[in-house]
Amino acid sequence: MQPAAAAARILDSSAGACRCDVLFSRAMSPLFATASCLSERIRVNTFTREIRDGRRLWIKRRRRSAGLTLACANRFFRLAGSRVQALTEVAAWQRWEVDCFVRLHGERYRAFAVGDRSVAAEELPGVSLARFLDPGRMTPEMAAAAARELRRAHAAECPVFGSRWSHGDPHAGNFLYDEVEDRARLIDFEVAHDTALSPDERHADDLLVFLQDVVGRVSTDVWLRLAGAFLDAYDRPEISARLARSLILPRGIPRLWWAVRTTYLPGAELAARLELLREALARRGVIADR
Repeated sequence: MQPAAAAARILDSSAGACRCDVLFSRAMSPLFATASCLSERIRVNTFTREIRDGRRLWIKRRRRSAGLTLACANRFFRLAGSRVQALTEVAAWQRWEVDCFVRLHGERYRAFAVGDRSVAAEELPGVSLARFLDPGRMTPEMAAAAARELRRAHAAECPVFGSRWSHGDPHAGNFLYDEVEDRARLIDFEVAHDTALSPDERHADDLLVFLQDVVGRVSTDVWLRLAGAFLDAYDRPEISARLARSLILPRGIPRLWWAVRTTYLPGAELAARLELLREALARRGVIADR
């Protein structure tokens, strides 16, 4: 069975009839990654690297088969209570991808649509933060760089939202880290938040996405150091307070989305790590101690 068709079949089935050990099995992860489509396991685009006029460009081309995967993704998002959507209409995706890149990086780098299915973006310096996170080499300084980039990006005005901008999927793989400048840069603008959300809600959700990605891929002691450095560098207590209310595991299909986001970290361990962060935020006075 093709992954997208399998995802559609899962989504059509009764969630209550699914056993938890099936829902959270690692063996099912490609299926759930298809449903979310944001996982690196499923590609909705192809990438090629070119040099034009002396500039290194990455050409991202939307696959013609991407429509079904993205439709499954959006259906899954709705069921999971996620407030983002994948951009299924290719022209809308091209506009959003180019606009976001230029909004964040246009002072030094360029991006533009190519034909009716592609976007070209000038190569940014650095390497994916995921390359440091996976082997356990991400440092608090790198996490702080990601936070500074999010804070900078969150200050940008965006006409689509009629207020400040947000990313929607800022996991570690969507940051490029430049060690020379000690700077991170956001990339890959495939989804967008619900425009009905307030800026603070969207910004807190962006913080949550990054922390979800980190929590399932490092040890407990490293988790707290990275999370602390990240939130300290972001330095917006009102957003951290809103974030804290999200640091509780949901149930049902939303819990499945958390499983995907946190690399299937066992529930008891995940809940314990979230509680440690909540306690740390309480000690800093960001949230009231319980």
